[in-house]
Amino acid sequence: MKRKWLAVGIILLFVGTCTIPSVTSEQTYDKNIITVDDEPGDADFTSIKEAVNSSSPGDTIEVYSGTYPEQEICIVKDNTTLLGISHELGEGNDSGKPLIKGNGTGRVLRVEASHVIVSNFRIEHPGAFSSVCIFVSDQNNITLTDCIIRNSKKAMNEGIQAGDCDNIKIINNEISNCSSGISAGAQHPGSLTITGNVITDCMYGGIELHCNQQNVSGNRIRRCEDGIRIFGTNNIIYGNDIDNCPIGVYDPVFDFTENERGNTIAKNNFKNYSREAWWNRDVILYFFGLYKSKKDTWIGNYWDTWIGIGPHRILGWLGVGIVLPIDGVGYGFFIPWFEYDRHPAKEPYDIP
Repeated sequence: MKRKWLAVGIILLFVGTCTIPSVTSEQTYDKNIITVDDEPGDADFTSIKEAVNSSSPGDTIEVYSGTYPEQEICIVKDNTTLLGISHELGEGNDSGKPLIKGNGTGRVLRVEASHVIVSNFRIEHPGAFSSVCIFVSDQNNITLTDCIIRNSKKAMNEGIQAGDCDNIKIINNEISNCSSGISAGAQHPGSLTITGNVITDCMYGGIELHCNQQNVSGNRIRRCEDGIRIFGTNNIIYGNDIDNCPIGVYDPVFDFTENERGNTIAKNNFKNYSREAWWNRDVILYFFGLYKSKKDTWIGNYWDTWIGIGPHRILGWLGVGIVLPIDGVGYGFFIPWFEYDRHPAKEPYDIP
Protein backbone atom coordinates (compact mmCIF):
# COMPACT_ATOMS: atom_id res chain seq x y z
CA MET A 1 0.00 0.00 0.00
CA LYS A 2 1.64 3.30 -1.05
CA ARG A 3 0.76 6.89 -0.42
CA LYS A 4 2.53 9.74 -2.13
CA TRP A 5 3.02 12.95 -0.16
CA LEU A 6 3.91 16.31 -1.62
CA ALA A 7 4.94 18.92 0.93
CA VAL A 8 5.86 22.44 -0.03
CA GLY A 9 7.44 24.49 2.73
CA ILE A 10 9.57 27.57 3.01
CA ILE A 11 11.96 27.98 5.91
CA LEU A 12 14.01 31.12 6.35
CA LEU A 13 16.92 30.97 8.76
CA PHE A 14 18.70 34.00 10.06
CA VAL A 15 22.00 33.94 11.98
CA GLY A 16 22.15 36.00 15.16
CA THR A 17 19.28 38.05 16.39
CA CYS A 18 16.53 37.77 13.88
CA THR A 19 12.79 37.38 13.46
CA ILE A 20 11.36 34.17 11.94
CA PRO A 21 8.47 35.19 9.70
CA SER A 22 5.21 33.25 9.68
CA VAL A 23 5.21 30.39 7.17
CA THR A 24 2.27 28.98 5.25
CA SER A 25 2.56 25.23 4.62
CA GLU A 26 0.28 23.21 2.37
CA GLN A 27 -0.07 19.44 1.76
CA THR A 28 -1.79 17.69 -1.13
CA TYR A 29 -2.57 14.00 -1.36
CA ASP A 30 -2.65 11.75 -4.40
CA LYS A 31 -5.36 9.13 -4.54
CA ASN A 32 -4.27 5.86 -3.03
CA ILE A 33 -4.21 2.64 -5.06
CA ILE A 34 -4.83 -0.56 -3.10
CA THR A 35 -4.18 -3.90 -4.78
CA VAL A 36 -5.92 -7.25 -4.25
CA ASP A 37 -4.87 -10.65 -5.60
CA ASP A 38 -5.93 -14.10 -4.47
CA GLU A 39 -2.30 -15.30 -4.54
CA PRO A 40 -0.73 -14.50 -1.12
CA GLY A 41 2.16 -12.08 -1.28
CA ASP A 42 1.37 -10.60 -4.69
CA ALA A 43 -0.72 -7.62 -3.53
CA ASP A 44 -1.67 -5.58 -0.50
CA PHE A 45 -4.62 -7.89 0.29
CA THR A 46 -6.01 -11.29 -0.70
CA SER A 47 -9.56 -10.24 0.36
CA ILE A 48 -11.69 -7.62 -1.38
CA LYS A 49 -13.66 -6.99 1.80
CA GLU A 50 -10.51 -6.34 3.83
CA ALA A 51 -9.22 -3.97 1.15
CA VAL A 52 -12.52 -2.08 1.05
CA ASN A 53 -12.65 -1.84 4.85
CA SER A 54 -9.07 -0.51 4.95
CA SER A 55 -9.58 2.08 2.25
CA SER A 56 -10.07 5.82 2.60
CA PRO A 57 -12.33 8.17 0.61
CA GLY A 58 -10.91 8.70 -2.85
CA ASP A 59 -9.06 5.39 -3.05
CA THR A 60 -9.00 3.03 -6.02
CA ILE A 61 -9.07 -0.68 -5.21
CA GLU A 62 -7.63 -2.77 -8.04
CA VAL A 63 -8.72 -6.42 -7.89
CA TYR A 64 -6.73 -8.78 -10.10
CA SER A 65 -7.85 -12.00 -11.79
CA GLY A 66 -8.79 -14.82 -9.47
CA THR A 67 -11.65 -16.21 -7.41
CA TYR A 68 -12.82 -14.41 -4.28
CA PRO A 69 -15.38 -16.34 -2.17
CA GLU A 70 -16.80 -13.33 -0.36
CA GLN A 71 -20.11 -11.94 0.86
CA GLU A 72 -21.43 -8.61 2.14
CA ILE A 73 -18.63 -6.49 0.75
CA CYS A 74 -19.81 -3.02 1.75
CA ILE A 75 -18.52 0.25 0.25
CA VAL A 76 -19.27 3.03 2.75
CA LYS A 77 -16.63 5.62 1.80
CA ASP A 78 -17.34 8.23 -0.85
CA ASN A 79 -15.33 8.52 -4.06
CA THR A 80 -14.31 4.86 -4.04
CA THR A 81 -13.47 3.01 -7.26
CA LEU A 82 -13.62 -0.80 -7.22
CA LEU A 83 -11.96 -1.93 -10.43
CA GLY A 84 -11.48 -5.45 -11.74
CA ILE A 85 -8.24 -6.09 -13.63
CA SER A 86 -8.34 -8.92 -16.17
CA HIS A 87 -4.88 -10.36 -15.52
CA GLU A 88 -2.71 -11.55 -12.65
CA LEU A 89 -0.62 -9.16 -10.61
CA GLY A 90 2.02 -11.76 -9.71
CA GLU A 91 3.01 -15.28 -10.64
CA GLY A 92 -0.41 -16.97 -10.77
CA ASN A 93 -2.13 -18.21 -13.92
CA ASP A 94 -5.62 -16.67 -13.52
CA SER A 95 -7.05 -14.62 -16.37
CA GLY A 96 -10.22 -12.68 -17.16
CA LYS A 97 -12.45 -10.61 -14.95
CA PRO A 98 -12.01 -11.35 -11.23
CA LEU A 99 -14.81 -13.56 -9.89
CA ILE A 100 -16.63 -12.68 -6.66
CA LYS A 101 -18.46 -15.83 -5.60
CA GLY A 102 -21.27 -15.37 -3.06
CA ASN A 103 -22.35 -18.04 -0.60
CA GLY A 104 -26.06 -17.95 -1.42
CA THR A 105 -27.48 -15.58 1.21
CA GLY A 106 -27.91 -11.82 1.44
CA ARG A 107 -25.96 -9.48 -0.81
CA VAL A 108 -22.60 -9.98 -2.39
CA LEU A 109 -21.71 -6.31 -2.87
CA ARG A 110 -23.38 -3.32 -1.21
CA VAL A 111 -22.81 0.31 -2.16
CA GLU A 112 -23.70 2.69 0.66
CA ALA A 113 -21.64 5.70 -0.37
CA SER A 114 -21.75 8.32 -3.13
CA HIS A 115 -19.50 8.87 -6.14
CA VAL A 116 -18.67 5.17 -6.44
CA ILE A 117 -17.59 3.19 -9.52
CA VAL A 118 -17.77 -0.61 -9.73
CA SER A 119 -16.40 -2.01 -12.97
CA ASN A 120 -15.22 -5.20 -14.71
CA PHE A 121 -16.17 -8.04 -12.33
CA ARG A 122 -17.86 -11.40 -12.56
CA ILE A 123 -20.29 -11.87 -9.69
CA GLU A 124 -22.01 -15.19 -9.09
CA HIS A 125 -24.53 -15.98 -6.38
CA PRO A 126 -26.11 -19.41 -5.91
CA GLY A 127 -28.99 -17.51 -4.39
CA ALA A 128 -31.22 -18.43 -1.50
CA PHE A 129 -34.44 -16.43 -1.11
CA SER A 130 -33.95 -12.65 -1.41
CA SER A 131 -30.30 -12.45 -2.43
CA VAL A 132 -28.79 -9.70 -4.58
CA CYS A 133 -25.49 -9.54 -6.46
CA ILE A 134 -25.10 -5.73 -6.33
CA PHE A 135 -27.26 -3.60 -4.04
CA VAL A 136 -27.18 0.20 -4.05
CA SER A 137 -28.96 2.05 -1.27
CA ASP A 138 -30.16 5.66 -1.50
CA GLN A 139 -26.99 7.28 -2.85
CA ASN A 140 -25.90 9.55 -5.70
CA ASN A 141 -23.44 9.37 -8.58
CA ILE A 142 -23.02 5.60 -8.84
CA THR A 143 -21.66 3.83 -11.93
CA LEU A 144 -21.97 0.05 -12.39
CA THR A 145 -20.39 -1.05 -15.63
CA ASP A 146 -18.93 -3.97 -17.60
CA CYS A 147 -19.81 -6.65 -15.04
CA ILE A 148 -21.01 -10.21 -15.67
CA ILE A 149 -23.67 -11.11 -13.10
CA ARG A 150 -25.41 -14.41 -12.50
CA ASN A 151 -27.84 -15.24 -9.68
CA SER A 152 -30.49 -17.96 -9.38
CA LYS A 153 -34.14 -18.01 -10.43
CA LYS A 154 -35.70 -17.74 -6.99
CA ALA A 155 -37.96 -15.04 -5.61
CA MET A 156 -36.28 -11.65 -5.11
CA ASN A 157 -32.87 -12.88 -6.31
CA GLU A 158 -31.91 -9.84 -8.35
CA GLY A 159 -28.84 -9.03 -10.35
CA ILE A 160 -28.68 -5.30 -9.59
CA GLN A 161 -31.04 -3.58 -7.17
CA ALA A 162 -30.92 0.19 -6.79
CA GLY A 163 -33.00 2.22 -4.36
CA ASP A 164 -33.91 5.90 -4.50
CA CYS A 165 -30.64 6.94 -6.10
CA ASP A 166 -29.71 10.14 -7.89
CA ASN A 167 -27.56 9.94 -11.02
CA ILE A 168 -27.02 6.20 -11.25
CA LYS A 169 -25.57 4.63 -14.39
CA ILE A 170 -26.01 0.91 -15.11
CA ILE A 171 -24.13 0.38 -18.35
CA ASN A 172 -22.85 -2.50 -20.49
CA ASN A 173 -23.41 -5.31 -18.00
CA GLU A 174 -24.30 -8.93 -18.79
CA ILE A 175 -26.93 -10.23 -16.36
CA SER A 176 -28.52 -13.69 -16.37
CA ASN A 177 -30.51 -16.25 -14.43
CA CYS A 178 -32.01 -13.86 -11.86
CA SER A 179 -35.55 -13.27 -10.68
CA SER A 180 -35.14 -9.76 -12.11
CA GLY A 181 -32.05 -8.57 -13.93
CA ILE A 182 -32.17 -4.89 -12.90
CA SER A 183 -34.61 -3.41 -10.40
CA ALA A 184 -34.43 0.36 -9.93
CA GLY A 185 -36.43 2.88 -7.96
CA ALA A 186 -34.81 6.26 -8.61
CA GLN A 187 -37.32 9.02 -7.86
CA HIS A 188 -35.28 11.99 -9.08
CA PRO A 189 -36.44 12.84 -12.62
CA GLY A 190 -33.98 11.84 -15.32
CA SER A 191 -31.40 10.56 -12.85
CA LEU A 192 -31.27 6.94 -14.00
CA THR A 193 -29.36 5.60 -17.01
CA ILE A 194 -29.85 1.95 -17.96
CA THR A 195 -28.24 1.29 -21.33
CA GLY A 196 -26.15 -1.23 -23.23
CA ASN A 197 -26.98 -4.14 -20.92
CA VAL A 198 -27.60 -7.72 -22.08
CA ILE A 199 -30.12 -9.46 -19.81
CA THR A 200 -31.11 -13.09 -20.32
CA ASP A 201 -33.10 -15.93 -18.73
CA CYS A 202 -34.66 -14.04 -15.81
CA MET A 203 -37.74 -15.42 -14.08
CA TYR A 204 -39.73 -12.16 -13.95
CA GLY A 205 -38.59 -8.96 -15.63
CA GLY A 206 -35.39 -8.24 -17.45
CA ILE A 207 -35.68 -4.66 -16.16
CA GLU A 208 -38.09 -3.43 -13.47
CA LEU A 209 -38.75 0.30 -13.06
CA HIS A 210 -40.30 1.35 -9.76
CA CYS A 211 -39.80 4.99 -10.61
CA ASN A 212 -40.92 7.97 -12.68
CA GLN A 213 -39.48 10.07 -15.51
CA GLN A 214 -36.51 7.85 -16.34
CA ASN A 215 -34.96 6.64 -19.61
CA VAL A 216 -34.18 3.03 -20.52
CA SER A 217 -32.51 2.54 -23.90
CA GLY A 218 -30.26 0.33 -25.97
CA ASN A 219 -30.62 -2.87 -23.92
CA ARG A 220 -30.97 -6.42 -25.25
CA ILE A 221 -33.34 -8.63 -23.27
CA ARG A 222 -33.71 -12.34 -24.01
CA ARG A 223 -35.87 -15.16 -22.62
CA CYS A 224 -37.23 -13.32 -19.60
CA GLU A 225 -40.88 -13.71 -18.57
CA ASP A 226 -41.38 -9.97 -19.12
CA GLY A 227 -39.00 -7.82 -21.08
CA ILE A 228 -39.48 -4.55 -19.17
CA ARG A 229 -41.79 -4.09 -16.19
CA ILE A 230 -42.95 -0.52 -15.52
CA PHE A 231 -44.49 0.35 -12.16
CA GLY A 232 -44.11 4.12 -12.52
CA THR A 233 -45.16 7.00 -14.73
CA ASN A 234 -43.78 9.16 -17.56
CA ASN A 235 -40.83 6.88 -18.27
CA ILE A 236 -39.28 6.61 -21.73
CA ILE A 237 -38.50 3.11 -23.05
CA TYR A 238 -36.53 3.65 -26.24
CA GLY A 239 -34.53 1.53 -28.65
CA ASN A 240 -34.43 -1.77 -26.75
CA ASP A 241 -34.32 -5.20 -28.38
CA ILE A 242 -36.70 -7.59 -26.60
CA ASP A 243 -36.66 -11.12 -27.97
CA ASN A 244 -38.33 -14.36 -26.89
CA CYS A 245 -39.97 -12.81 -23.82
CA PRO A 246 -43.62 -13.95 -23.50
CA ILE A 247 -44.65 -10.40 -22.54
CA GLY A 248 -42.65 -7.53 -24.06
CA VAL A 249 -43.80 -4.72 -21.72
CA TYR A 250 -45.65 -5.21 -18.44
CA ASP A 251 -47.39 -2.06 -17.16
CA PRO A 252 -50.10 -2.95 -14.63
CA VAL A 253 -52.57 -0.94 -12.59
CA PHE A 254 -54.62 -3.29 -10.46
CA ASP A 255 -55.60 -1.45 -7.31
CA PHE A 256 -57.88 1.40 -8.50
CA THR A 257 -55.48 4.09 -7.32
CA GLU A 258 -54.28 7.24 -9.04
CA ASN A 259 -51.41 5.71 -11.00
CA GLU A 260 -50.72 8.23 -13.74
CA ARG A 261 -48.98 5.90 -16.24
CA GLY A 262 -48.32 7.97 -19.36
CA ASN A 263 -45.12 6.12 -20.30
CA THR A 264 -43.64 6.38 -23.80
CA ILE A 265 -42.55 3.17 -25.51
CA ALA A 266 -40.80 4.05 -28.77
CA LYS A 267 -38.69 2.37 -31.47
CA ASN A 268 -38.15 -0.92 -29.65
CA ASN A 269 -38.00 -4.36 -31.25
CA PHE A 270 -40.54 -6.91 -29.96
CA LYS A 271 -39.81 -10.37 -31.36
CA ASN A 272 -40.96 -13.92 -30.63
CA TYR A 273 -43.48 -13.02 -27.94
CA SER A 274 -46.75 -14.71 -27.04
CA ARG A 275 -48.27 -11.40 -25.95
CA GLU A 276 -46.79 -8.03 -26.85
CA ALA A 277 -47.80 -6.24 -23.63
CA TRP A 278 -49.76 -6.50 -20.43
CA TRP A 279 -51.20 -3.18 -19.36
CA ASN A 280 -54.14 -1.76 -17.42
CA ARG A 281 -55.85 1.59 -17.20
CA ASP A 282 -58.25 2.76 -14.53
CA VAL A 283 -61.44 4.79 -14.76
CA ILE A 284 -62.49 5.48 -11.20
CA LEU A 285 -65.44 7.36 -9.76
CA TYR A 286 -64.53 9.05 -6.49
CA PHE A 287 -67.00 10.92 -4.34
CA PHE A 288 -65.30 14.14 -5.51
CA GLY A 289 -65.22 13.33 -9.22
CA LEU A 290 -64.05 11.07 -12.01
CA TYR A 291 -60.43 10.01 -12.41
CA LYS A 292 -58.85 8.42 -15.50
CA SER A 293 -55.28 7.21 -15.64
CA LYS A 294 -53.23 8.26 -18.67
CA LYS A 295 -52.60 6.14 -21.71
CA ASP A 296 -49.15 4.89 -22.53
CA THR A 297 -47.85 6.17 -25.86
CA TRP A 298 -46.55 3.59 -28.36
CA ILE A 299 -44.50 5.06 -31.22
CA GLY A 300 -42.83 3.30 -34.13
CA ASN A 301 -42.03 -0.02 -32.47
CA TYR A 302 -41.22 -3.12 -34.50
CA TRP A 303 -43.63 -6.00 -33.87
CA ASP A 304 -42.79 -9.22 -35.67
CA THR A 305 -46.47 -10.25 -35.75
CA TRP A 306 -47.63 -7.05 -37.44
CA ILE A 307 -48.53 -7.75 -41.03
CA GLY A 308 -48.07 -4.21 -42.30
CA ILE A 309 -51.66 -2.99 -42.54
CA GLY A 310 -52.87 -0.17 -40.28
CA PRO A 311 -52.03 0.46 -36.62
CA HIS A 312 -50.89 -2.32 -34.35
CA ARG A 313 -53.43 -3.08 -31.61
CA ILE A 314 -52.05 -3.76 -28.13
CA LEU A 315 -54.47 -5.66 -25.95
CA GLY A 316 -54.84 -4.74 -22.29
CA TRP A 317 -57.47 -4.17 -19.63
CA LEU A 318 -59.61 -1.22 -18.60
CA GLY A 319 -60.47 -1.16 -14.92
CA VAL A 320 -63.82 0.48 -14.12
CA GLY A 321 -64.48 1.11 -10.47
CA ILE A 322 -65.79 3.26 -7.66
CA VAL A 323 -64.13 4.34 -4.43
CA LEU A 324 -66.57 4.84 -1.57
CA PRO A 325 -66.07 7.84 0.71
CA ILE A 326 -66.99 5.82 3.79
CA ASP A 327 -64.14 3.31 3.85
CA GLY A 328 -61.94 4.47 0.92
CA VAL A 329 -62.09 0.99 -0.58
CA GLY A 330 -62.34 0.54 -4.34
CA TYR A 331 -64.72 -1.84 -6.08
CA GLY A 332 -64.77 -2.60 -9.76
CA PHE A 333 -64.07 -4.90 -12.66
CA PHE A 334 -61.84 -5.18 -15.75
CA ILE A 335 -62.83 -5.37 -19.40
CA PRO A 336 -60.59 -6.00 -22.45
CA TRP A 337 -59.32 -2.78 -24.02
CA PHE A 338 -56.82 -1.64 -26.64
CA GLU A 339 -54.02 0.84 -27.01
CA TYR A 340 -52.37 1.39 -30.40
CA ASP A 341 -49.02 1.79 -32.04
CA ARG A 342 -50.30 3.80 -34.97
CA HIS A 343 -47.09 3.80 -37.02
CA PRO A 344 -45.25 0.55 -36.34
CA ALA A 345 -41.87 -0.05 -37.98
CA LYS A 346 -41.73 -2.32 -40.99
CA GLU A 347 -38.25 -3.66 -40.22
CA PRO A 348 -36.47 -4.32 -36.91
CA TYR A 349 -34.10 -1.65 -35.67
CA ASP A 350 -30.38 -2.33 -35.60
CA ILE A 351 -29.70 -2.17 -31.87
CA PRO A 352 -26.03 -2.98 -31.02
